[in-house]
Amino acid sequence: MKRGIIALGIVLVLLAGSYAAWRIWHHEQVGVPVAYSNPVFAHDAADPTVLKADDGYYYAITTQTNYDGTFVPLPILRSKDLVHWERKGAVFTVEQVPSWATADYMWAPHLTYYKGKYYVYYSTKVNDGDPLKGMGIGVAVADHPLGPYRDHGGPVVWGTGFEKIDPFVLDDDDGKRYLYWGSDKQPIYVQQLADDGFGVVGEEQAVIYPGVQSREAYDALVEGPWVVKRNGYYYMFYSGDYCCLDNSGNTAHYAVMAARSESPTGPFEAFPDNPILEKNEAFLAPGHNAVIRDDAGLDWMLYHAYDLQDVSTSGRVLMLDRISWKDGWPVVHDGSGPSSTLQEDGPITRK
Repeated sequence: MKRGIIALGIVLVLLAGSYAAWRIWHHEQVGVPVAYSNPVFAHDAADPTVLKADDGYYYAITTQTNYDGTFVPLPILRSKDLVHWERKGAVFTVEQVPSWATADYMWAPHLTYYKGKYYVYYSTKVNDGDPLKGMGIGVAVADHPLGPYRDHGGPVVWGTGFEKIDPFVLDDDDGKRYLYWGSDKQPIYVQQLADDGFGVVGEEQAVIYPGVQSREAYDALVEGPWVVKRNGYYYMFYSGDYCCLDNSGNTAHYAVMAARSESPTGPFEAFPDNPILEKNEAFLAPGHNAVIRDDAGLDWMLYHAYDLQDVSTSGRVLMLDRISWKDGWPVVHDGSGPSSTLQEDGPITRK
C-alpha cells in the first residue's frame, strides 16, 4: 500500500515537473497575452506609426508634442509588448529640424524598414521660399529606429495646401513600393515610390474620395491611410472628419473607416457599415491608426483618442485594440468603440 502511494507521489511530481517545463517552453515559444487597459500611454501621442524592429522592440513615432514643457518634434516611443510604452528620444530635436521644413509642423510620421535602413516619412510645412508650396512629405533615414536620423534634404511630394500629409508606405509582394497620402477634403492618393525612397515615379491616383457615405458623415474629410494585405485584398484603414478639439470649442468628430481592393492602386470599395471605430462614453474622436500583427499573427490597431476623463491635460492619448475579421471586413469590438475596461486577451509576444 505504502509503495503504491509513494509511486503515485512520484508520478504526480514528475507530471507537475513536466507541466511546469511545458509552461516554460510554451511561454518562450508561443508567448502569453499581455493584459491591458486603455490608454496604453497616457500622454499626448497623436497619429502613431508602429513597427517591430530587428532588436525585438516595437517602435512608435507620433506627431509633435510637449514633454515636461519641452517641445519635441516627432517623439519616439518603445515597447516590448505593445502595451507598456516609454519615450526614448525623437527623430529630430528642434535644432535638428531641416531648414526646408518647419519645426512646429511635424505631423503624422510613418516608420518603415527597407534594405537595412529605417525610414521616417513625415508631414511638414515646406519652408523654401516658394509661396505655392504648402504642406509636404519629408523623409529621414537611420541605421536604428532610435537614430540618429539624416534628413534627405527636401520634400518627396508637396502641395499648395495641406492635402499632401499623412504619409504611408506599402512594400508590396512584387517589390514595388507605394506612397499614400491625403487630407484637406481632397482624395487619398497613391503613387509609386522610387527605389531609393526619396521620390515618386509615374502618376498619382486617387483611391478614396471624401463624401457623405459613412454614418454621421465621418468621411467628409479623409486622411491617415494605413494599408495591409490580408486574404487576397488590400485593406485601407483611414480616418475623418475633424480630429481635434480647439480653443474655439469645436468638438472633435473623428472615426476610423475601412475599404478594400484587389490592387494597391485601387479601386477601393468602402466598407458598407463604416465607421469601424468611433466614439463611445469613455473616449472621443478615435482615429489615425496604425495596424500591426503580434507574434501570434493577431492584428492590432494602435491609434489616438481623447480620454473623456482627462481631456484637458492629456491630449490625444495612445490607444490599443484588437482587430477581428468578419465576412471579409475588419471589425473592432463589433462597433462598440474603444475598449475602456481591462482586456485580458492582449497582444502576444514571444520571449
